[in-house]
Amino acid sequence: MLQNKETIREQLLRAALAIAVTDGVEAVSTRAVCAAVGVQAPTLYHHYGDRAGLINAVVDRAFDEYIAQKDAGVLDELEPATAIAAGWDAHVAFARTHPGLYPAMYPVAGPQSPNLERSAALLRSGFDRLERDGVLADGISARLADAALRAALRGVAHMVAAAPENPDNPLVSSTVRDAVIARLINKDLKEGTTHD
Repeated sequence: MLQNKETIREQLLRAALAIAVTDGVEAVSTRAVCAAVGVQAPTLYHHYGDRAGLINAVVDRAFDEYIAQKDAGVLDELEPATAIAAGWDAHVAFARTHPGLYPAMYPVAGPQSPNLERSAALLRSGFDRLERDGVLADGISARLADAALRAALRGVAHMVAAAPENPDNPLVSSTVRDAVIARLINKDLKEGTTHD
């Protein structure tokens, strides 16, 4: 039995998130979410306004969870190439385990979530630090490194989200990852970077 409005709101969000992760954002319908929680549609509308409001909340929650993992600070202690590779692998793993949700979080075109700025700021701050420390390769600025890595990473992650069970995914990801890092970092990639 549902206890209070806050609990109902959270239950609706968790139900929608579960559907989005397994079946994709397109499968998140008012009817499916309400059935999962055991409430009527007006309850969902009261808390989220409409389906679009619920989808926005789902994307926000997914970003909160993803960014909380990145904020843990563990990567700061690693050698730069290893830290970038670990961040790349975590991002691709998220796309693989959230194939229905990833495209809504990182759309190729159309409206962008404000949360993309939060995610991008973490990546950019890491490259700013590497630029200050003189770790980036000659001719590579933090801005360029950020743009190059983001473009390559999102391309691979979208490919993985589109076909998460493809057995070639790990090798494609590590090949692109290693090529990008080798070009960005002023150090031989072979030190400290593991291959999938």
